[in-house]
Amino acid sequence: MGGGGRRQKSVPLLLAHVLPSPGYHYSEAALLYQNEFAEEVERSAHEILDRAGRRVASAFPDVTVSTSTLPGPAGPALAGLSTHAELVVVGSTGAGAMASLVTGSTVMQVVNRAHCPVVVFRSESSSTVPDHRPVVVGVDGSELSSLAINTAVEFAATFEVPLLAVHGWGAGDIAGRDTALKMVNWAVVEEEQSVLMAENLAGWREKFPDLQLTTIIEQANPAELILEYARDAQLVVVGSHGHNRLAGALMGSTSQNLLHHVACPLMICRQTN
Repeated sequence: MGGGGRRQKSVPLLLAHVLPSPGYHYSEAALLYQNEFAEEVERSAHEILDRAGRRVASAFPDVTVSTSTLPGPAGPALAGLSTHAELVVVGSTGAGAMASLVTGSTVMQVVNRAHCPVVVFRSESSSTVPDHRPVVVGVDGSELSSLAINTAVEFAATFEVPLLAVHGWGAGDIAGRDTALKMVNWAVVEEEQSVLMAENLAGWREKFPDLQLTTIIEQANPAELILEYARDAQLVVVGSHGHNRLAGALMGSTSQNLLHHVACPLMICRQTN
């Protein structure tokens, strides 16, 4: 990776390929030669891993790289690896005819089950990462939002790129919404949102005085606001959920929306081990 900022932490890289079981895509009756099928899948997996390993070693000779093949399904297998990982990175889609299935199941399973942050890699830009573009982090005051801020600050400071802290707020869908909105003192609400942002970012400018940190606070849907600023970003970082009743379970609506629509790599921060 480029960048001449802070000293980068070096950790080993594991390249993993999950093997399909014979009955995963096709029925056993459809496979006339099951042993030959298994051997071909294993051989193809090792070829893929070998090519990937050589490319990483060529570009990053100081990184320790290992490879592993695991039995499927892919989602649970990768989620299992996350138990001892600092970060899991998956592509937003798979290859071939199964691409839509991979997008709908594997990525969602990994994001919902992982024990560490997950990066879903998608890029519509020809630029490599990291580059000069900013990092965008979603702020909502939750514990996982604080983890996202910490991660985004570290990335931005390490690679000396701007950081945009984005907070969207609004009334949302509530019973008697129209009547309730007339009774809201919006000046007080705006002040509360400014205080929330200040509290969540407290100390970071002092810790990283060279960090180009910009705050954006707008009355808007959080996902839509983040997507707006993500158009020119190289990375978006959010918590897996915010303040909602499903906080201990699946992804929140904002992170799900971003997962399907953001055009750059998306890091979803889950509670670490």
